[in-house]
Amino acid sequence: MIHEKGNAILNGMERRFGKLALPQILRWIASFQVLTWALDRFSPNFLEWLAFDKAAILSGQVWRIFTWIFFPRFPSMGSPVFEILFVVIALLFMFFISDSIESQWGEFRVNVYTFTTIVGLSLASLVVPYMSEIGQIMTGIFFSAVFLAFASLFPSQVIHLFAIIPIKAKWLGIANALLLAATVLGSGAAMPYLAFVVLVGLLPYIFVFVPTFATEMRQRSESAVRKHRFEQAVGSLDDAFHTCDSCGATDQSHPDRSFRVTADGEDYCEVCRPPVHSSSES
Repeated sequence: MIHEKGNAILNGMERRFGKLALPQILRWIASFQVLTWALDRFSPNFLEWLAFDKAAILSGQVWRIFTWIFFPRFPSMGSPVFEILFVVIALLFMFFISDSIESQWGEFRVNVYTFTTIVGLSLASLVVPYMSEIGQIMTGIFFSAVFLAFASLFPSQVIHLFAIIPIKAKWLGIANALLLAATVLGSGAAMPYLAFVVLVGLLPYIFVFVPTFATEMRQRSESAVRKHRFEQAVGSLDDAFHTCDSCGATDQSHPDRSFRVTADGEDYCEVCRPPVHSSSES
C-alpha cells in the first residue's frame, strides 16, 4: 500500500517537474569525479576546496554541501599506467550502471533517487559531530546506494570482477552491504554517528526496495501455500481405496485385481481372499 502511494506521488511529480530532470545524472557525476582526479594531479590543493568540511560550510562555504560528491575515490595503483586503466574501467562501469538504472526508472526517478541520497547524506553529516574523512565516507555510501539499486533491479546480471571472475550482481550487492556494516562496526567511538549517516544515506533505497522485497516474499509464501495445498489434493486422489489385509496389494498398485470386503470388515484381493464355505445339507 505504501509502495503504491509512493509511486502515485512520484508519477504526479514527474508530470509536473519531469522536464527539469537532468539526463544521465550518474554519468555526469562519474565524469566529474574523473575530472577532479585529473585536476588533482596538477593542483594538489584543488580537492581541499571540494571536500565536505562542516566548519567551512558553517562559515559560509556552502558549496561544500554538494561538491563532496565529486571527490574521487580511486585507489593508488603505484604505476600511473595501471591507475589510468583502473579509472577508465571504473568510469565505463559507472556508465553501464547509470544506463541500466535509467532504462528501468527513467530520468526523473533517477534524479529523485540521486538528489535525495546526496541531500540526506549532507544533512546527516552536518548534524553529527565531526568525523575525519567524512567526505570520502559519504562518497562511498552514495555509490553503495547506487550499486545496491542496480543489484536489486538486475540481480542476475553477470559482472566480471577484475575483468575475469564472473559473479552475479546480487552477490556483489550483498558484499557491498556487508562492507558497509563492517565499516560502521569498525569505526570505534564514532560508530553510532556513522551508523546514523549510513542509515540516512540509504533511506531512499529502503523506501524504494524494502516494500518491493516484502511484496515478493509475501507472493512467494502464498505461492508455496497454494502449491502445498495442490500437492495434498493430488496426493489424496492417489490414495488407495482398497488395501489387501493379507499381502498389502492395493487397487492402485494392482489395478487388474478385484477386491472384496468380508463380513467381518477385512479387505482382501482376489488372490488372498479366503474361500467361501457353503453349509452342508443333511
